[in-house]
Amino acid sequence: MKRLLFTLFAAVLAGGTLSAQRLQVGIRGGVNATSYSFETATVGDNTFSPASTRAGFETGLAVRLNLTRHLHLQSELDYAFANYSIHAAGKLRRDISVRAERLEVPVQLGLQFGIVRLFGGVSFRLADSSHSSAPELLRVRFNNDDMAVMGGLGLNVRHFFLDLRVQGYPRSSIWNTFTSGSATQRVKVSRDLVYGASIGFFF
Repeated sequence: MKRLLFTLFAAVLAGGTLSAQRLQVGIRGGVNATSYSFETATVGDNTFSPASTRAGFETGLAVRLNLTRHLHLQSELDYAFANYSIHAAGKLRRDISVRAERLEVPVQLGLQFGIVRLFGGVSFRLADSSHSSAPELLRVRFNNDDMAVMGGLGLNVRHFFLDLRVQGYPRSSIWNTFTSGSATQRVKVSRDLVYGASIGFFF
């Protein structure tokens, strides 16, 4: 599936026979915020629970193929920094920041009515890593599915576009791996959503 996506992405980029009105290539960037909830977990000598939402950012390349006047197909190659905040209670009480860095390829189908655009699709995760502000206290492995669902609302103003989107996972719950010291435990996650707001420009 990932190889097919890259093949389609490359084919669209190389589609010199398509008219400029049908094919648009641009860049996008913006901010995101996570909504992360899990069952309170005791790992080793520490107890962990969800903390306040933290902001992150994302940037990427966008390619849009206008199939008709009101219908388009868009693919992106995005690099996202999503920040999670987790509260630790034990010998030390503190909030820990966990930054997830992700390389993703969203593929969306959009409907456009005037300047308003509705879109939805899937996002394929090609690579990810996580970095904890207190790795000796907590490390998190986000072993989510490689595919998320996403959707949102957008506005097109000439060559500029504004997107408001939300991305999550189709299952009702997922599992992450928490490591504290030498202890490791799988933790049931009831919600892992990423809300994003971005602005882009088509050349």
